Amino acid sequence: MPTTVTKPEQMKKVANDAIDTAEEKAHETLESARGAANKTVDKVHQLETEINDSVTALSGTVSRYVNEKPLQAAGIAFAAGVLTTLILRKR
Repeated sequence: MPTTVTKPEQMKKVANDAIDTAEEKAHETLESARGAANKTVDKVHQLETEINDSVTALSGTVSRYVNEKPLQAAGIAFAAGVLTTLILRKR
């Protein structure tokens, strides 16, 4: 005796299939977004390390310059302060 499938059962199956498909796509999208976020975090950490290295190197260079030529360093700092004051006063 053949089994007959009623309209409500067909609709239920179609709805369940659609929900399963949507769930799979949502999961794939979530995993893709998670992967992209992890790559971005890794790049930010790499840039942070590079910036810290650059700042350390630059601060070493500035320290050596100040130790070797203290009067010139003071003059440069004074000139920078004067320029900053002039720029801020115009506002």
